[in-house]
Amino acid sequence: MEAQSPVSGFLHEPLSQQAQQAIFIPWIQASLAASIPFLTRLNRAHLVAIRRAGLISAPEAATLDRAILQIEAEGPAKLVIDGSLEDVYFNYEARLLAIAGKDTGSRLHVARSRNDLQSTLDRMRARALGQELASALLDLRGVLLEQAARNLDCVMPGYTHMQHAQPITFGFYLLGIERSLERDTRRTLAALEHINQCPLGAGALAGTPYPIDRAHTASLLGFAAPVPHALDAVASKDAIMELLTATLFATTTVGRLAQDFYLMTTYEFGMLDLPDNLAITSSLMPQKKNQAVLEFLKGRQSHLIGAMTTAFSAFHAKPFSHVLDGNADSLQFLWDALLGVAGLLPVAGSVVAGVRPRRQRMRELADANYATATDFADYLVMRHGLAFKEAHHVTGRVVRLALDDGISPTDIKAPLVARAAREILGRELRLGNEEIRAAFDSGQSLQRRRGSGGPAIEDATALHARALRELADTRRELETFQAMVSNADTQLQAETAAL
Repeated sequence: MEAQSPVSGFLHEPLSQQAQQAIFIPWIQASLAASIPFLTRLNRAHLVAIRRAGLISAPEAATLDRAILQIEAEGPAKLVIDGSLEDVYFNYEARLLAIAGKDTGSRLHVARSRNDLQSTLDRMRARALGQELASALLDLRGVLLEQAARNLDCVMPGYTHMQHAQPITFGFYLLGIERSLERDTRRTLAALEHINQCPLGAGALAGTPYPIDRAHTASLLGFAAPVPHALDAVASKDAIMELLTATLFATTTVGRLAQDFYLMTTYEFGMLDLPDNLAITSSLMPQKKNQAVLEFLKGRQSHLIGAMTTAFSAFHAKPFSHVLDGNADSLQFLWDALLGVAGLLPVAGSVVAGVRPRRQRMRELADANYATATDFADYLVMRHGLAFKEAHHVTGRVVRLALDDGISPTDIKAPLVARAAREILGRELRLGNEEIRAAFDSGQSLQRRRGSGGPAIEDATALHARALRELADTRRELETFQAMVSNADTQLQAETAAL
């Protein structure tokens, strides 16, 4: 007798061995273990829905629920992957039929399609990862704020174009990183909001004729509501891709922090120390302390870029419906990329918590390379009435003359300033040595910029307090979201127990 498809009465043949080995078995293997916990909750919620709609009997519902729980308890090892069954769900269903019996087991897949089922599973999986990522971002921000509070007075050079620019503090720098991560957290929460709609009940693309309560099913799974449009429910992955985008922003921020730390821990900079437990050594050179953890923090963004390129390319010029080259291929590398970042963010927190600023070295660098030249130009404007462009040019000449003569900023005296003014303005400026010294002092420089969001202690303290408030508010927002999902699990347990 000619072989038949095990999943269709229409198809005369099962999938070819070649297709199974090259496409379907690897696809199933990649997601089977991760899918089972979500399939448990999803199937139990659907079981409640079809029982409430009168589509199965109470004994059938109880048998199915026991089978669903048994599959989760057994784990993926009991599911012998059969490529001819096409995907994770049909392999799962084969085990369900073996436990519950063919007739009863076959009754679960009513009023739904693999399309709305898989779309729901993907959203549940993304929602779980999104919560983990948001929580990790909040924890990292908390560590940044703790470290910043200890270093609001730690003077260091600020850089533009990787050249000394103006003095800042290490705490002020860390506050800036936290502000960037705050926006990354908001993006993650926005993605979670868009993810948190339930596709179940959309069917293949056109809804279902069965009288199931989509809103109730959504609530049992912790979703805020059903996806309103059935076709959109199975055709779109943009909410999940939005989470990927938000995470890419976060890894970009963390990578920039890691790059700065990478430079500042070098011998040449000598501004930061990191604990030995965050470094590796060389197999040849015994003196080496290699900042490999920072290298991985810098490089992880590439994983996200690869996953994003795959996701967007997979959907490019695809039909607006369910197609595997869009809906399946788009997420192929996304899960591992997101999971990797969720694990790496706590490592970034350990880096921030463990970093030790070398305060004396930082202050020496801030004082050594004319980072306060702008302060002197501003002083000439505010106290001596020069136009800023004049002051800018006079100061530039002061710095050039001082460098040519090997004079440090703290040793500039009135005759040199008078000479620079003659060369630029054609007239002398009469300044005292003490006011010149004060204008070039990096500590005083910080306090001159009050009220402008700069590193002055009053401003930085206010920035820190605001960041703490926003962190607490966002943490409460995430906890509310997590409670909604957790409470749904409790309700699902109660309703399945009553089957």
